[in-house]
Amino acid sequence: MANRNICFISPEYWPLAGGTGAYIYYLSRELMKNNYNAHIVTGSNQTTDMQVNNQLWVYFQKIPKIPIIKSYMFAEASYRKLKSINNNANVDIIHPQLPLTPSFAIPPNFGKTIVCTVHSTWKGEAEAINREPYSRLNANEKFLVSFNRFLQFFEIAMIKRANRIIAVSDFTRQELKKYYNIPENRIHVIHNGVDTNKFQPAKDKQKIKTELGLNPNDHIILSVGRLYARKGLFTLIDTLSTVIKQFPNTKLVISGKGQSNEMTKLHTHAKHLAVEKNILFTGYYPDQKLPKLYQAADIFAFSTFYEHHPFAILEALATGLPVVTTTVGGIAETIETGKNGLLVQPSNSKQFADAILYLLQHPTEAAEIGTNARKTVTKHYDWSIVVKEVIQVYQEALNDV
Repeated sequence: MANRNICFISPEYWPLAGGTGAYIYYLSRELMKNNYNAHIVTGSNQTTDMQVNNQLWVYFQKIPKIPIIKSYMFAEASYRKLKSINNNANVDIIHPQLPLTPSFAIPPNFGKTIVCTVHSTWKGEAEAINREPYSRLNANEKFLVSFNRFLQFFEIAMIKRANRIIAVSDFTRQELKKYYNIPENRIHVIHNGVDTNKFQPAKDKQKIKTELGLNPNDHIILSVGRLYARKGLFTLIDTLSTVIKQFPNTKLVISGKGQSNEMTKLHTHAKHLAVEKNILFTGYYPDQKLPKLYQAADIFAFSTFYEHHPFAILEALATGLPVVTTTVGGIAETIETGKNGLLVQPSNSKQFADAILYLLQHPTEAAEIGTNARKTVTKHYDWSIVVKEVIQVYQEALNDV
């Protein structure tokens, strides 16, 4: 039987720097093991198309780096590229990623069927960041709020074109029903996955801390993610004042990049609280080095107040870290508080500090939570498990053609 041809469209793919890019990278890798060819149209600094091997083709579109703007310029470039490769690719399934791929990215009648994965919704993101002071929003977030109806228009158009919709959490499914009135039978909940071979518990944590230039005697609290307002990093920084009173050798490591002056705002906030010496900003951390950063940590803290099914939490769980995070979105579909992590209310720095202190004060319980965390992902979220569910959706979509 000939291989099926799948075509992914997303401004993110390589280098891995976002959840959508990671989704395509790992899912396409597993699909190729299951007799699929992958064609990936993505944004980049280059424009040279590449055949990586006999199953993988990547078509790079040069676009600006401004997040929302780049999605729409990328869509125009993708439309032209897809028209040019249509005859050669012989695509069975086209698999756009929402909300980053507007409807006009795909020419009419391209491929046999469309399956969308929804990672979040424009309306949901706008409502979440509306709670934050406007001064904390970056230019991208201000645009998202101001032009939300415009963004939703193209998002809804793509959803309507899709034969099947993959929601990355039940929370995502509920948002699609609530905001866009999508029928239940078109939505399939398939949670994101994680590479459990790449992200593993540390064999010698103290050694890895030293390798990364960290003090092996410090308690390392790690947070990984883009420096967006909805990640709640001001709340996380607030917790340090309480934590370092009992554990002065605590270091908060914040890994991720942001737009404009976001890091400056966080630095200023930390300085105001006199905790700047206990914080390390790494900026963008290369994907190939990321597993060691997780292994160097003692606790993973994710203070987000809007999320669907974040990769960072799955990576932390796979590394066997006790996770302190919030009850929002699809997180509670993976974290069972007290068993494989601790859940607190969003924007509540006292609850966050209490949870971190509990783990520092009870290392045996923290280690047990970390062990259960690893078991959770190996049983339910390894990509080899997730891909089987995705293939089933593909087959259903093709049967409808």
